[in-house]
Amino acid sequence: MNSKQLLTGLVLALTLPMAEAGPIYSQSLLDDGTSLGTFSSLNGGSQVADNFSLGKEYSITGLTWWGSYFEINTGDDFSIRLFDDDGGRPAASVNIPNSDSLDVSRTAETGVTDDFAQQIYRYDVSLSLVLGPGDFFLSVMNDANDMWFWADAANGGDSANWFRVDASQSWSKNNGRDLAFVVSGEQIVAEVPEPASWVLILLGLSGLLFRQRGRCTRSISAACHG
Repeated sequence: MNSKQLLTGLVLALTLPMAEAGPIYSQSLLDDGTSLGTFSSLNGGSQVADNFSLGKEYSITGLTWWGSYFEINTGDDFSIRLFDDDGGRPAASVNIPNSDSLDVSRTAETGVTDDFAQQIYRYDVSLSLVLGPGDFFLSVMNDANDMWFWADAANGGDSANWFRVDASQSWSKNNGRDLAFVVSGEQIVAEVPEPASWVLILLGLSGLLFRQRGRCTRSISAACHG
């Protein structure tokens, strides 16, 4: 590759699009009023998890999920955990060890109710976490006094979720429904040099082109006066 081709390649590299934050995995909410939901609270007597897969390395920026309450909601106390895959079920390791300190926002989904005519809410939380390619499980449990149901998903999964009574128990598979959630993030791409570094590179290549042109000029001059 000559110096002119190299310079052109570097200029093209500067124009390549960068990854942007947004949904990277989605199991959308079932919003036709038939969501039965799945118990995931202390009063409900179980912890629930659902699986998702990533094909590349991502910086996870947030999680979204949906749910409803058995009666008038009395507040929230969410435990949010991400588990690695262990042979098709959630592993013992947890990638969000301090979920109790996360600030979860709640918004009522206008006109959306579950099978018991209870209001369905959307929950959002911001994260700063890196996950590589692989299979993972998201577990969301509401430790508040009221029974809480994780809403059903309309599509996107494998028609199954996982549950256990408490952390001392093993996970069991529950076939028949997926749970509604979205994982947001941005793909991690190779770092590019800082602007100052690009200036130095381009200046160096300009000098290389100038020297090459100078050598060509001298060669032509020598040929004419040979």
